[in-house]
Amino acid sequence: MLTKKMKKGIIAGCALTAGIVFSVVACDMSMTTATYRLSTSKLQTPVRIVFISDLHNSLFGKNQSELIAEVEKADPDIVVIGGDIADKTQDYYPENSYILAEYLGKRYPCYYSMGNHEYSRGDSSLIKQRLQNYGIKVLQGSGEVLTVNNEEIEVCGIFDANAYFEKDGEYVNELQAVTAEEGTDRYRVLIAHFPEDVEEYLKGNFDLILSGHAHGGQWRIPGILNGLYAPGQGFFPKYAGGLYQHGDTWQIVSRGLWKPSTVIAIPRVFNRPEFVIADIVPEGQK
Repeated sequence: MLTKKMKKGIIAGCALTAGIVFSVVACDMSMTTATYRLSTSKLQTPVRIVFISDLHNSLFGKNQSELIAEVEKADPDIVVIGGDIADKTQDYYPENSYILAEYLGKRYPCYYSMGNHEYSRGDSSLIKQRLQNYGIKVLQGSGEVLTVNNEEIEVCGIFDANAYFEKDGEYVNELQAVTAEEGTDRYRVLIAHFPEDVEEYLKGNFDLILSGHAHGGQWRIPGILNGLYAPGQGFFPKYAGGLYQHGDTWQIVSRGLWKPSTVIAIPRVFNRPEFVIADIVPEGQK
């Protein structure tokens, strides 16, 4: 027969076990992959985009071996880096991110647009130069047309829809600089870090918008709460992570690859670091 003291011990043990199990599952920081399939009448052959955002100099395996393996497995036609490869509060030299960038730039058509952390650090020009040295195209109020599988794809990037930069002696709005006329036949992709500004981005006539920044709302309850808090959106953010449709335009918001590296960092709960694949397929293709 169990004594009262023994019963209390069993209850305490069960509670401790449940707490440990919850912590392991809820705070699992292993990488997950989100794959989105989008159809369009503008392409005749499929195009695959790998989207990497909000790495914040986090490391996945020795010399980024886990991330590199995911990229190789995906076998993308285009790689997009959506900002915040560096962190403004730690890891002053983002060498972990540079390891990945050097690998990507040598093997894939690769495009990068700046995030708020690079901007806040004050050395974004040095970071952009380093990425360019690796063969990565840096886009800020600019774009490039490339041919993939005999299809023309236009990739554009901005930092801020309301920011201006100097071009040919004039100040030009970043978003206006990459805005196209309505009805263009070319499939157009915009890299824009801040998902909450999507209403501005829609003025640019893009087919796909790739954003990050929200970190999945930090704390999630799958199927119930998509995100608790995101910068720029506050509590219960609308664009915490996932796929969103705005008329004829799709927006993918990556939950980002950042994972806590210090004890003072706010943990991610039920919110694993996310690697994103976007498959753009011809309309009607199964």
